[in-house]
Amino acid sequence: MNLKPIMTGIMAAVLLGTWVSVEAARVAKTPTDAADDKSEGDFAAERLVEKAQELIQAQEYDRGVKMLESVIDQYPKSRVRYKACLALGNHLVNIQKYNEAIQYLRGLNNLNKPGTELSGENRDWYLEAQYFIGVAYFNMRQYGNAFTALRAITRDYPNTVWANQAYYYIGMCHFAQKNWNKVIEALTMVGTFIDPDSSTVEYTEAGRRFYVKVADADIPVLYQTGKDIKLQVFTKNGDLETVMCATVGTKEGLAMGSIPTAAGTAVTNDGILQLIGGDIIKVKYYDDNTEAGEKDILREKSVKVVSTAKISFTTGTYESPAAAAYLGQPVFILINDLDRDTTAEADKITVRVVSRYKPEQDESVNRAVDTAKLILKGDEREYEIRDEATMTLAELGPPPVHSGRFGGNVIIQPLVEGAPPNKADTVLTCGMDDEIVAFYTDELNIDGASRRDATATILVVGEIDGRPMVTQNVVFDPVVKAKKQIVEATAYLQLTRIFKSMGLMKNAVEKANQGMDRVQDIILTKAPIPSRLKEEAFQIKWDLQIEIEDFSGAVATCQLFSRLFPTSSFADEALMKIGMVKLETKDIQGAIRVFSSILSLPNSQAKAEARYRTAEAQEILKNKSAAMQIYKQCAEQFPDSEYAGKSLGKLVDYYIESKEYTQADYLLEQIFQDYPDASFLDSMLLKWVLASYQMGNYDKAREKCTQLLFEYPGNQFAAQAKTILSKLERKTQE
Repeated sequence: MNLKPIMTGIMAAVLLGTWVSVEAARVAKTPTDAADDKSEGDFAAERLVEKAQELIQAQEYDRGVKMLESVIDQYPKSRVRYKACLALGNHLVNIQKYNEAIQYLRGLNNLNKPGTELSGENRDWYLEAQYFIGVAYFNMRQYGNAFTALRAITRDYPNTVWANQAYYYIGMCHFAQKNWNKVIEALTMVGTFIDPDSSTVEYTEAGRRFYVKVADADIPVLYQTGKDIKLQVFTKNGDLETVMCATVGTKEGLAMGSIPTAAGTAVTNDGILQLIGGDIIKVKYYDDNTEAGEKDILREKSVKVVSTAKISFTTGTYESPAAAAYLGQPVFILINDLDRDTTAEADKITVRVVSRYKPEQDESVNRAVDTAKLILKGDEREYEIRDEATMTLAELGPPPVHSGRFGGNVIIQPLVEGAPPNKADTVLTCGMDDEIVAFYTDELNIDGASRRDATATILVVGEIDGRPMVTQNVVFDPVVKAKKQIVEATAYLQLTRIFKSMGLMKNAVEKANQGMDRVQDIILTKAPIPSRLKEEAFQIKWDLQIEIEDFSGAVATCQLFSRLFPTSSFADEALMKIGMVKLETKDIQGAIRVFSSILSLPNSQAKAEARYRTAEAQEILKNKSAAMQIYKQCAEQFPDSEYAGKSLGKLVDYYIESKEYTQADYLLEQIFQDYPDASFLDSMLLKWVLASYQMGNYDKAREKCTQLLFEYPGNQFAAQAKTILSKLERKTQE
């Protein structure tokens, strides 16, 4: 037997669950992140993105989104725009605005340029974007598009955390389609890949479940003979546990085992791996039989235990998060960092705490300032430090103390006019509406011995503001006005659709005209508003025109849009709508010309569909041979698109109709190898049965018929397949 090593034979790593592991990949640093390569504008954009993410986490969505949009608009040549697109796309997925999310996430496709190899931060950003595109399509129930994005990750970047996540959603797509065997096949692959180039491979996170992956070509044999696959797990602190592994599939030669970890003194063979600060975990596996015929060869792998610090404000029990801080009361701080547990006694750490406030602004000053320039000046300019203190936190728990939890408190002292705060004492002077910020430096974490600053913020609450407020319905700000008009136009679009569905076209036209009045103001405005608002206005306008069957108007709107925004993410959709409108109005040649214009765009995301629709148009014109040639081009030029599989399916139908069964058989082999998730594989299996039968290959015909019944037992073709199978069995027995 031979243990196929990943690094030194066994790779042990912590998989922190679906979302935690995504975060670990996201914060990983690479050598390409050198600050020396960044300009002043890059730093400004970076800080804007960080501030926007803080606002979104604080549920101030409008401000956060506006800030991310400003980065994309104001820094078109900065790499940070990719980070902004990614953050905005993830947020839009979380709030279920999937179409908008996909448009921003596709902006990261420019990172994956032909002839270049993705690595480091670029690879992480690109894969995260592709993953969330797949998630968005899954939630929209567009499973074909989801498969395209997710399979590209598992095929091209298999040993990444994103491949693990992608397999989960591939399985869920098959679950939604009731392809049970494919569900099992995909879900068994979740968590089986680890990036050997990742900086986190040599570390494991304390307190998380510890996973071990074994690659051994003999595992399928061990599984079939009923032998246990065991690992021995040791810690430097003295713990010893035995971990039983389960096979991943039956052919892959992979097995995985896991054990929970916890901070504390070692207790052997209790099913939990106890860890202390600075611990090391060693995993041992005995290779039963190597390629050289050697027996019971030891394979080992060691990883260092680290703790990524977390800091929070809590109540006095250190168990629940505190909602706010109160004048005259203590504020409690909890830090989780097992790395700082160095003795059996209650270890101590220090943390810096400051109170800060925003100074009152002169209302006569023009507020229309460049946000980037403001942030570039630093937080000292936005906030002023009122007071600061250094706190000593003690490790919590009974001796011997190995909890890695450090707690302490500081008294909040009300601000007294005329008495400046003493920054050398141990109390913190605060005013109402101040922010209290705790700063802690984490020297060792999942990224290794790299400095990481952890912070926590809490608001000091005071008296309720009872001052009267004035509201008004007149909107003067052009951006706010445009957003208001888009909301109103969207409502009129929905009303138009309702009236049209009821057959009340007169009312539908009336509502559509009212909606178009709203968006026309946005399209024609000379005020400086974000381009995305104008793009959205165009979209609503052509949707309204299509609803009331003003196809020529819709075409004109789309053409104007394409001229004004030639590189926009909506240009593909605009031109595709023009083509589909022309098909609907039987202007087939006009549709073909529009689809050809999509193919001429340098960065179009709709080229595969344009090629496929062109072939469909040729079929309508009865140009069968030309259509098949275009289907073939679609499959060859865009192999990763959902239209590649569909095009090959069309070619299979053509070859069977033309009785070119050998060509059909060859294409079917290619389809099942390259497109394992295609929605039409059930019908392709039935065609394969027919092609094999016509070729006289009855054994293969029976094999494919059996596969159809096994993989799609409740399918519409099942009854037909059962009838064919009985005939094939009689045929093979003759």
